[in-house]
Amino acid sequence: MATSSTGDVLLAYLEQQLGELLRHGPGARAGQPEPIHQMRVAARRLRSLLATGRTLFAEGASEDIRSELQWISGVLGAARDPTVVQDRLRALLADELPELVGGPAADRINEALDASAAAGLKGLVAALDGERYALLLGRLSEFVTAAPRTAKAARGPRETVRKLVAKDEARLRRTVNGLAPRAEGTAGPAPGSGTGGGPGCRDAGLHEVRKAAKRLRYAAEFAVAVTENGDAKRLSRLAAAARSIQTALGLHQDTVMARALLAELGTRSPSTGESGFSYGRLHAREESLAAAADAEFLSSWRKFPGNP
Repeated sequence: MATSSTGDVLLAYLEQQLGELLRHGPGARAGQPEPIHQMRVAARRLRSLLATGRTLFAEGASEDIRSELQWISGVLGAARDPTVVQDRLRALLADELPELVGGPAADRINEALDASAAAGLKGLVAALDGERYALLLGRLSEFVTAAPRTAKAARGPRETVRKLVAKDEARLRRTVNGLAPRAEGTAGPAPGSGTGGGPGCRDAGLHEVRKAAKRLRYAAEFAVAVTENGDAKRLSRLAAAARSIQTALGLHQDTVMARALLAELGTRSPSTGESGFSYGRLHAREESLAAAADAEFLSSWRKFPGNP
């Protein structure tokens, strides 16, 4: 990059992500899954890097923008997540023996998720065409061109960015160390000193680890773009390790959403005179998949750079 200060390189990178947000807007409005996904990634990356680099800007300068990026990420998620859950449950149902699929389970699952996806897409279109999103785009455009900077932003990027990444790495380590233990009967110990809580507490903790890993990944990937030689190689390894954790725990979060739906449908089935057997069986399989994702996270964490 021709620019030299940390503030310059970060704002240039944020401007690229704003371009991604705009580029995928038409496809998202049309309900295309990949543009919705990519738009959500851009919004998350923007929000994450604004958090990582918040000390480069005047106090509170990016807080409202981050809040609005969280809002639009949620809107995009509501349009995409039902399809993700539907795809995984369809695959599980297709893998079941016909005699083990009791009642209209497949129809009820599809009805619920089709309705959620339709409502999510309707909400997304309304949001993208609304004043709130237009204001967000305007504020982002103004921020990347004229953000109020601190003295730290004027420093050279190599050392400053390294320190920003180190803070996000420390944040991930604290989050992992605060995890509740795994439930009895699952393989492997929890990788930290967290205590108490049941499976739900572990699920929530793993979701926080995933968010911390994602933030570190985005920070490290940005850092790779502004550093050289050995630093870039080390940061690339760190970004890859964080992405591995994010991927494993993304699969885990998918099971959390699927289990919530299955529990709701199973609880509702007696009132309609329908069998809840299939929901319970699918729930158990999702619990097994969640345990496998948890184990994959533990494996990735043991290999994480700097761990003994």
